[in-house]
Amino acid sequence: MDVEAAKRPSRTYGILRAVSGVLAVGLVLLALGNIGVQFYANSRDLPGPGTLSVTVHVVAALFAVAGQIVADRYADWRAPVASLAVLAVAGATLWTFWWA
Repeated sequence: MDVEAAKRPSRTYGILRAVSGVLAVGLVLLALGNIGVQFYANSRDLPGPGTLSVTVHVVAALFAVAGQIVADRYADWRAPVASLAVLAVAGATLWTFWWA
């Protein structure tokens, strides 16, 4: 039985994929943290992050995870494009809600 080896991505794409994976996990953790802080704030009658912030963090985390799945699943041009999309989503989310 002759089995063809899967095409392996280059080292650069592997590093890019690893960085985008870390950012995707970070966005998931930020979304969960925002949800937790919002629930805490609501239970204590405190101002929390707000519905917009929580919603955008959850949507950004979903997009990042979807992009990371594509980056991990394919070894052609889609992998680096998906990884760059994850970096763009993470950068936009961090810039808009944390650094600006």
